[in-house]
Amino acid sequence: MKSLRILTFNHHEAYLCSLAETGHDFDVVTRYKSLDLSWNESSHPVPDNIRLIPFDDDLKRRLHNNEYDIVVCHTIKNLLWLFSFWNCRFIFVAHIPLFRYKPMLLIKSLAKKAVWKLFKLSHFARFVAVSEFKRSSWHEQGDVVVLSPKYLGPLTGDGGYQSIAVVCNDLATRREELGLPLIRSLQKSFAISVIGKNPGIDGAVQPANFDEFKSCFNSHRIYLYTIKQPYGDGYNTAMLEAMRMGMAIVTVENPSSPIIHGENGLVFCDADQASDCLRALLGNKELVDRLGRNAQKYVEDYFSSRLFLQGWQAALDNAAFSGSRKRNY
Repeated sequence: MKSLRILTFNHHEAYLCSLAETGHDFDVVTRYKSLDLSWNESSHPVPDNIRLIPFDDDLKRRLHNNEYDIVVCHTIKNLLWLFSFWNCRFIFVAHIPLFRYKPMLLIKSLAKKAVWKLFKLSHFARFVAVSEFKRSSWHEQGDVVVLSPKYLGPLTGDGGYQSIAVVCNDLATRREELGLPLIRSLQKSFAISVIGKNPGIDGAVQPANFDEFKSCFNSHRIYLYTIKQPYGDGYNTAMLEAMRMGMAIVTVENPSSPIIHGENGLVFCDADQASDCLRALLGNKELVDRLGRNAQKYVEDYFSSRLFLQGWQAALDNAAFSGSRKRNY
């Protein structure tokens, strides 16, 4: 297999670490003008085949000279930054759905869709979504490649059965999207550790490095997930990582959730049901362990690294080796 040279942008370290397992060579932009896209090594170490670079004149020269096999874009802003580079092959990854549940969000979504349509018409570009929910929200044909979570090691010791974790960043900013009102409601009755960069949030823990992050995460046995539609999928990277470690999942009801109530986790519809689910688990070692084992098996079967790498390798091959560089589709 030929090793491809790929340019991309740092908007999601966990995703890029999994993508690096394809074995290709990646240049990852960590600064665009005044925009800081620095790699957070306390969350994920930089893989050996990833090089961190700024978006500078040297990179523009390489783009104009067509030195990259593929450019992988993760946001509409990435597409706008690269609009003047006509000879590259692009993949646009839809990490975020197009929201239509509020008038201003509908207008914003229509603008994003218009930019993508124009880019697709004028460039050699393919569409990849990280979930079927996100693909359908864009009304686009394209590959769906679901993330495979990293294994962060076994759960720590024999404790943690009274410990509830949420892993996220920018909770205060993204509020409703990440379920902040629900988390704050539950914090009145339960001690919930919010792990990540979350200034001003009660119970927030910001690890200093990756080892500290793993140690903190692995010391919990119960994981709380609060993102519901139309804000996002029924899972995110951290929840899948928790499942792979064997944690018991308590999640809000979401049509795309991998959790089946009573089998590989517990599902709730409102704050009262969430409280009931958490009380059922706290201190109940047997139930926590059973749900955790089933969650671990589920994620290994349906979110495996093999499926993720196969999907992305096919998408990269199609983008790099299919058709003429002048063809748009």
